[in-house]
Order: sequence, then C-alpha cells, then structure tokens
Amino acid sequence: GYIDYYLLHSLMGNNVGKDSGKAIALFTQAAEKGNPQARLSLGYCYLEGDGVPVDKEKANQLFNLAAQQGLPAAKKALQQP
Repeated sequence: GYIDYYLLHSLMGNNVGKDSGKAIALFTQAAEKGNPQARLSLGYCYLEGDGVPVDKEKANQLFNLAAQQGLPAAKKALQQP
C-alpha cells in the first residue's frame, strides 16, 4: 500500500504503528491544515484504495491542492493516466 508511515511520524510526531485507519485520519488532519505532502499522500491513498475506498475525483482534488502549493510530486501525479 501507499501509506507512508515514516511521513506520518515526521508530520504528526505520533507512534501510529501500522494502523491504516489511524494513518488515514492523521493524513486527513494534516491535509485539512494545508500540508501539501499530506495532501499528496492522501491523494494516493484515494487513488489506490489504500485504507479508503477508491475515489479518483477526490485523489485529483488533493493532487490539485498540493500542486497549487508548489509540490512538484503533486504536479507529476496529475500527469499520470
């Protein structure tokens, strides 16, 4: 799966283990606070159905927000088929 637990630890400072539900909640919290890397990671979770139902529209919304913040990886994600 895509969930990046190292990123979660660095973003949130929590010991989240390998609980995908908690990981999604933490990504969502960070994304709602405007963190572009969290938006990108959460977007990939939605794209791949990792811990959440597949939702390509939601994924693209998150990629767009992160790209607008200047995250090159988000711009690249938007170019994927």
